Amino acid sequence: MNIELTPLIELPTFKFPDLEGMTDIEKKYQLLIERNYSEVKNLKPFNQHQYRLTDLSLFDLKKAIDLHISDIPISDSCAFFGGYGLKINDEFVLFPQCCGLLSEINDWKKILNENFEPFHLSECHPAPRFEKIGNNVIIECDSSHEVFHPKAQNQIVVNYTSLTHAIHKVSIRLNKISKILDEFNSEYKTESIAKYLIWGE
Repeated sequence: MNIELTPLIELPTFKFPDLEGMTDIEKKYQLLIERNYSEVKNLKPFNQHQYRLTDLSLFDLKKAIDLHISDIPISDSCAFFGGYGLKINDEFVLFPQCCGLLSEINDWKKILNENFEPFHLSECHPAPRFEKIGNNVIIECDSSHEVFHPKAQNQIVVNYTSLTHAIHKVSIRLNKISKILDEFNSEYKTESIAKYLIWGE
């Protein structure tokens, strides 16, 4: 079983008044991306609005920081919106849900404790539930009150060891991205951009 966790970001955008009346939401978002970012328009999004964090250029990462924090201190900001796509054998079976944050990596890392208690992701809705049974992690996606989008299987079964390897790998990738973001620390008068926008500390 080949397991991968992919960090996905929902890019913030400046709202242009001349686009506010558009009824074609998909087209409107595409235009917002083209006007706000220099290179993202050449990338293929997931779910029409999520992008691989690792695909973003340094220029567009900087733009995302500016638009995300707007005029508030970075220390008062939540992490970037997005989360983690779960891919099993080259097929994505779970995507970040509404209001998810990149800081949900801290929830995923609970799984590294082989005796972890069942839990839900803390920010997104609907929120998948994780429980370890034997050598597997059972991910329950209950759509009875709110539908998962994109649709997810009611129950996803993942090999525990394979999933822990994926969590370690994505953590290494996030550490590398954190070092890139933190090159801008002095500009934003903070000890660590990544501390707030990736890890949500």
